[in-house]
Amino acid sequence: MFLKSANHMKKPLLLIAVMLVCSCTNVNKPLTAEENDKVIGEAKVLISEIIQACEKSDGEMLKSMFINSPDFVSMVGGISVGYDQSLKNTDGYFASVVSQKSSIKSEKYLVLDAKTVLYTANSSWEATMKDGSKMVMDPTGMQFLLRKDGDRWKILSWTEEPVMK
Repeated sequence: MFLKSANHMKKPLLLIAVMLVCSCTNVNKPLTAEENDKVIGEAKVLISEIIQACEKSDGEMLKSMFINSPDFVSMVGGISVGYDQSLKNTDGYFASVVSQKSSIKSEKYLVLDAKTVLYTANSSWEATMKDGSKMVMDPTGMQFLLRKDGDRWKILSWTEEPVMK
């Protein structure tokens, strides 16, 4: 009777052991160096588009790169706002700017996972205003949290801390 009872207990224990092994092997594995490089390459394309939009003073192009999400946040000069206010702030800023020129002094891409990248840069910017004046922001620290939204990379969060000269 004891053997029959022991065999009866082996099946549930075996099932639990198989479930544990399977659940442990489904944990997110780190990206390979190749996968990491691919993600960085994709993020670099978006960063290039962001800089082009800013240099051309193309607010519509820049706003198309924002993820329309309640999680979206931008912080410029210490003021944090959500998606809707970021759209308004972008319109307001670019209404007074003809063009900008940037210089990226250093940058870093940190791949958090296959769909999330943290980009940090030290830069300088010179804006030509519609009234003909120039505004120099040097240094300007920038940080973007980039997220793959469907098949396109976009901005989920953005921080910019310029020092005006």
